[in-house]
Amino acid sequence: MNNIKQIVKSGLCIGCGLCGYDDSIGRMKYSMSLGQYIPDLNSKNKNDKLAYEICPAKGYNIIMSATQLFKESKYDLELGYCFNQYVAFSNDDVILQNASSGGIMSQIAVYLLENKIVDRVLTTLFIYLDSGPRTKSILAKSKQEILLSQGSKYCPVDLLDAIKEIKSNDYKIAVIGTPCQIAGIRSIQEKDKIFNDKIVFTIGNFCGGFKNYKAISSIAHRMKVDLKNVTFFRFRGGGQPGSMVIKENNERVVEVPYPNYVGLNGISKHLRCHLCVDATAELADIACGDAWLDKYLKDKNPWSLVITRNKNADNLINRMINEQTITANEITLEEIKVSQNQNLESKKVRQKSRYVLYKWLGYKIPFFDGGYYDNVVNLKTELKVYLLHFTTKWLERLRLYSFFKEHL
Repeated sequence: MNNIKQIVKSGLCIGCGLCGYDDSIGRMKYSMSLGQYIPDLNSKNKNDKLAYEICPAKGYNIIMSATQLFKESKYDLELGYCFNQYVAFSNDDVILQNASSGGIMSQIAVYLLENKIVDRVLTTLFIYLDSGPRTKSILAKSKQEILLSQGSKYCPVDLLDAIKEIKSNDYKIAVIGTPCQIAGIRSIQEKDKIFNDKIVFTIGNFCGGFKNYKAISSIAHRMKVDLKNVTFFRFRGGGQPGSMVIKENNERVVEVPYPNYVGLNGISKHLRCHLCVDATAELADIACGDAWLDKYLKDKNPWSLVITRNKNADNLINRMINEQTITANEITLEEIKVSQNQNLESKKVRQKSRYVLYKWLGYKIPFFDGGYYDNVVNLKTELKVYLLHFTTKWLERLRLYSFFKEHL
């Protein structure tokens, strides 16, 4: 692959819109077949070399870039560069009310705004169209806007409008995003040094992948919800582990505990997510995830994991601790690995086997300069997983998935 068109054709495009930073890609358009937004390549695009270099879907130098960013930290193959690590939660009851776990990402964003460390926070919320819930990225400037954007977005996110707004203004920005979005932002910073001054903090979430918008439509269909009438949607929130909520005309409520709704359709997560090695946002200044450990899950407080990757980020967390904005305790790297074992096993241990299989099947593979164990573990396991995903995908397309799920 050497251009954006090939990335889209390969099925790797994640619809992040970051390639639109380069004027050769003018806008994004919705693809019914892919169930996400993709670059509009029907117009007369100019040379898209810069757009291609920015694109995180093709892969990125996860080791080299992190080494340049976090020289003062120690490298761990499974978690990336780590300066320090904590388990923490917000002390703000309003933030905790709709948080997926400890509300740490939202609390950091609010703290940065209220202390005028940044002018805006790039974050994402849901808007509601006749076609159903869709994500919209905004440059939040208040606590209220941060609260509106709370919750995981397990679907494609188009950052193009927000990136162009950053490009045309002199705001100090904090970015909240997925590992691949943060990687794309870092690529823009490498190409445009002005962005180094504009983006002062990056906050990434631990990520196991996302599905396209067809998954939301499928869930709504199973729940007998009319997408045109949806006025509120969330994948997770309301505590740990939280629940999915759908409101129809502000009255009817469908609520399904996390992660029970994952099996409500046969749609697999995005192809690019299957081929990703970045489990913990290794290029973000601060990375946050769920504390999936019994001692925290059984506690009355909802805890989040926090990894700081440089001294500046660690100073921020300690300032929040000292001002009692958050409650935090130290945690070991090994405990974080146990907490994230399933995702790390998939992205770090099994990835080489998956690459071998997918190459053999004719898929394009994103490039990473490391970040995973370079040995083939078990091709039989990867083949079984692939065939399961392939089967459930076609059962879903034939509208037979729910029947077979109930009778298998």
